[in-house]
Amino acid sequence: MANEILLRKFPNVKLTELTGGYTNKTILLDGSHPLMVAKIFYKNNKDARNEISILHLLNSSDVSPGIHDYFEDDTSLYIIMDYIQGGNGQRFLDSNDMDAAREIYRLLGILLSSEIHSIRWKDQTSELPIIELEDDRLDSLDFVPSDLKNEVKRILNVHVMHDVKTIIHGDYGPYNTILTEDSLVVIDWEWGGWGHPLQDIAWVVWFVHLHYPDVADELSGIFLKAYREHSAVIVTEELIKAFALSRVINILHRIKNADMSVQKEWLKRLEWTLKTTFLGDVTREICGKD
Repeated sequence: MANEILLRKFPNVKLTELTGGYTNKTILLDGSHPLMVAKIFYKNNKDARNEISILHLLNSSDVSPGIHDYFEDDTSLYIIMDYIQGGNGQRFLDSNDMDAAREIYRLLGILLSSEIHSIRWKDQTSELPIIELEDDRLDSLDFVPSDLKNEVKRILNVHVMHDVKTIIHGDYGPYNTILTEDSLVVIDWEWGGWGHPLQDIAWVVWFVHLHYPDVADELSGIFLKAYREHSAVIVTEELIKAFALSRVINILHRIKNADMSVQKEWLKRLEWTLKTTFLGDVTREICGKD
């Protein structure tokens, strides 16, 4: 059905399915000019509306794919956007290409501070969700043990200075980037909204410590140094842990109806987050600069 609709709208293209996410699929419109992809969601998917809104906000920059169109049928919502030619950022970490990894984390910091978090919240700007640090829905997660809930609540009860709201990506990291010949492009904006910049900052640091612990301190330091060259956001161990937990809790809500094996894996990650120290000596020195 989706292919038929796309071919009616783009009759002279070849459709090639690319790797997609859990709730969407992405199809290359091979032969389109410029080369485009169709990202297809279930029709009532709120995440798709978020992505459309954010892509429009960023459409004048080079940080995200350009959006060309969006439309619906009886069951699906289609977003038509630029196809970005290049390599997924995480592949360079998986292949242990440290020169490329260092450059990716430098660009992650620059793009996040100068292009993304520079867009501030205003009441009339865009209809996007407000993503808060504290989550009143934590008690509704029946599969999370009460002792873990209490520890999370204690850590989330942190004082945050300058509670500014900017565009946040919501799942920011090398896996959601494409490295081209001359730039880094950020993709998959459906978890975005308005929130504190530390929502994204903490997630970058969390991800590299979880998956690449041997190089986590170095890459976190590169990222934070690049970010702080364009931003005065205060970063501390306490804040990184609190906002990383905020993102984990967000995911726990998304998987509350998933298989028990998925829930157990994320409970392990919740416990790991509570126990982990994220800012080593080098990153503490970077974050201590005014």
